[in-house]
Amino acid sequence: MPTKSVAPRLRIGDELHALLAPPSPDPFPSLADALYERLWKRIVNREFPPGARLSDEALAKELGVSRTPVREALLRLRQVGLVRVSARRGFAVPIVDRQDVIELYDLRTAIEVYATRRAVHRLCDGDVAAHRQRQQAAHQRAASLAPVDAEEFVRADLALHESIHQHGGSRHSARVLTDVMGQLSLLSLRAAQNPASRLAAIEEHTRILDAIDRRDPDTAAAAMEAHIQAVKVRALADIGGEDD
Repeated sequence: MPTKSVAPRLRIGDELHALLAPPSPDPFPSLADALYERLWKRIVNREFPPGARLSDEALAKELGVSRTPVREALLRLRQVGLVRVSARRGFAVPIVDRQDVIELYDLRTAIEVYATRRAVHRLCDGDVAAHRQRQQAAHQRAASLAPVDAEEFVRADLALHESIHQHGGSRHSARVLTDVMGQLSLLSLRAAQNPASRLAAIEEHTRILDAIDRRDPDTAAAAMEAHIQAVKVRALADIGGEDD
């Protein structure tokens, strides 16, 4: 009997970095820069579970480098919220709590509303039509419990937000948005497993696309704000809290 092929697990860190992260201005990045990018992806890919200790000595041995560039990379990851440092435990992967969710989604709202307003007159009709097709395909599979369908929803979601930001954001906002979405990735992936959450998000995406199609920046920006805030409320409910 032939074995059934298994779809590869979505590597959200690789996806986010490829879509949103602005290219490095340095054509010859340092070892610490390369380690930063590699560890950023590994943390967001959940290769290290939330709360896991990150030993600079063990990582240096695994990666075949000295501890100094590893520590430099980990300290930079601390600055963007993907590593926490304590005197007792050293470096560790953060556990995103309720207050983190509120603050991160509010920051994401500000960035994406700004980008949406600017993107309305820059996205071509073909782009809008392509995103509609992806959202419709995701809608048809919204009730599915299959992991591959959840992954396809995440890809369609990221593609829409990336396209809007590409046309309306900036290199600086892209860098911040990448790190914010990296921190939220664990919650985003968990929510994507819920068909009701996927269906709600697709309906919200459709309202954004409708407003862009009409070239109405105010309505598009309001629809994006409503969408990100609704995602925040769903994330809070998922971790057992309610928004104020």
